[in-house]
Amino acid sequence: MLRVIIAGLSIQGFWLELPRAWSAESADVYVNVFLAGGFPDIHGMSLAGQEVSGVNARNQVGGGARVGLFPQFTERVIGIELEYFGTTGKLSATNRSGAEGRADLTTLNSMFNLVVRRPAGSVRPYGGVGIGYSGGMLHRADFPGRANRELDSTPGFAYQFIGGVQWDISTRTFLFAEYKHLATAFHWKGVALDYQANYAVGGIGWSF
Repeated sequence: MLRVIIAGLSIQGFWLELPRAWSAESADVYVNVFLAGGFPDIHGMSLAGQEVSGVNARNQVGGGARVGLFPQFTERVIGIELEYFGTTGKLSATNRSGAEGRADLTTLNSMFNLVVRRPAGSVRPYGGVGIGYSGGMLHRADFPGRANRELDSTPGFAYQFIGGVQWDISTRTFLFAEYKHLATAFHWKGVALDYQANYAVGGIGWSF
């Protein structure tokens, strides 16, 4: 009976260790969470059908999370990431007729990234590109020609460029700092703009 129990525990331990062993032998897998500060640069904005003469987007703060995979067949140099992050802040504008508008602006981004990195060492620089979906939401919008002032959302195709560095603080834990540039376009009723933003990102991650 004792042998049966020991054998059963051994088999259970084998199945528990199998995913970890597979991960270690076939790929580097990690998850991370981060805070982000955005610095938007708005272009091509129209307000009530007219080009704006002045636009101000500020105080964009938020955060996100992602999971990454660097397979062995790429020598763990080239990998992919699934990422979700968002920021919220203030938007104000004036068109050529002098009509003013303001709103809270939230952007939510779901991205697929292709990343190249240094595969080994305690400090690992990396860079990449990403494509995905961006959602723009206006809150408490006070713009001419708009009846909806509570919440309005619109989707848009997005792309980004990223670059950063990871450094280990333990065997399976790392910190990272990153710059990213994201571009998309939003079209709500009475308001449209080309949204570009530079982000300063910092966070912590865990390898498996």
